[in-house]
Amino acid sequence: MLVFCEECGTKNEIETDHINIDTDPPPRCRVCDTILLLPVTQMSEPQATHQSPPLRLLELRFHDHIIEISQERPAATMGRQRHNDLVVQDNRVSRSHARFEYRNGKFLLIDQSTNGTYVFIVGKKGMNLKQDELPIHGSGIIGLGRKVTPDSPQAIHFTVI
Repeated sequence: MLVFCEECGTKNEIETDHINIDTDPPPRCRVCDTILLLPVTQMSEPQATHQSPPLRLLELRFHDHIIEISQERPAATMGRQRHNDLVVQDNRVSRSHARFEYRNGKFLLIDQSTNGTYVFIVGKKGMNLKQDELPIHGSGIIGLGRKVTPDSPQAIHFTVI
């Protein structure tokens, strides 16, 4: 950067990349040794190196069970076997049918079943998810291995808050 001395008018070349204003002495004119006044540049705010994803919550409701998925509890499993967080007894439901995951501020439904997972998000067309994952938002219902309606006893209701 070029800086003109206010005392004698000499043109001084200053490398501002290497100046630490907190620890280095101020730059001086090469002719008259006067402290040079550096132009004030608009300093930008330091940028965060890592931003935390917004805190969100996915609520699953199945009969009288309610499961909340969030950053604190980032996953829940669904299936026929007892080791699952949501146990659904139905001959079309796989032992470990599907799971929800909270990843990078988003909720994903991941199907790992034979018969697929039917997903109905309010305002969207229903779909059969098979051996794939789907970002979940808003609210709706899912059916493990079969289509369900909101009043179906096999419907799992979800809401992203």
